Amino acid sequence: MLIIGSIFIELDHSTSGKASMVQQDGLLGLSVVQKSNPDAILLAHENTMGRIRKDHWSLGHTPVSGGEEICIGGQRLRVIYAPGHTDGHMALLHVNTHSLIVGDHCVGQGSAVLDITSGANMHEYFQTTYQFMEISPHVLIPMHGRLNLWPKHMLCAYLKNRRSRESTILKSIENGAKTLFDIVSYTYADVDRSLWVPAKSIKCEASCGSSSQTRQVAKVGKYSCPTEDAPSSSIVALGRMDFSFRKFQTTCGLRFLSQWIWACLNPKLRTPTMLGAVAVVGFAVVYAIKFKLHSK
Repeated sequence: MLIIGSIFIELDHSTSGKASMVQQDGLLGLSVVQKSNPDAILLAHENTMGRIRKDHWSLGHTPVSGGEEICIGGQRLRVIYAPGHTDGHMALLHVNTHSLIVGDHCVGQGSAVLDITSGANMHEYFQTTYQFMEISPHVLIPMHGRLNLWPKHMLCAYLKNRRSRESTILKSIENGAKTLFDIVSYTYADVDRSLWVPAKSIKCEASCGSSSQTRQVAKVGKYSCPTEDAPSSSIVALGRMDFSFRKFQTTCGLRFLSQWIWACLNPKLRTPTMLGAVAVVGFAVVYAIKFKLHSK
């Protein structure tokens, strides 16, 4: 989110129970701005507005879809529709300095999180990243972390990281992975197991389910980046293997959660009684999350 005078621009927002700290910041910020500035006007994409509850924002709002320009005190901001992180994600180009505010599309360190509960889509994330590179900003400004003075270098690194992760997921399937836990445990073997839950719900499903393009290489200035001009080699390869997306999706809920909890337990605690307890707790957690989401 971005506040300019009495205009409140929601670059991205999610109200899911599994929301990250980034999204919780936006959630809390809405009610704070509404309380402290009752004359504020909210600018947001219609997909984002559909997820904002009335108790978080009940004041006036103006829908934006990209291409609009905001002029304040001689400063020009151009609104850019940038889906991928969520289906209503927006970016802002400060025309005067050609600086690009990308919201949560990028972070200061590490890789950005895609929220599938808010319409995240890996293919759109790639397309938006290429769009940012075509804009060729002088400075890239994420919502969390330091601004970046080498935007193309950073964006290229994001593309390569995503393609590398996709290749690892494909390799796990080639080696016989059938379930979400199989894929996550292989792909994130070097990551703390406590982080496997956000990995499964956001990164792995987005990579497997939404990517639909290939990994050819093109020159963007002095940087070599993947392009998206042909059908994905991952999708083609999956079509030749005995892998069912329908069966895969049945392993993404309680089954994954129980397997994850079991993997995190100390080996001495892995008894049939404990397994039953884990299953009950897992079911209760999943039910609570679903109930909370549907109640909104």
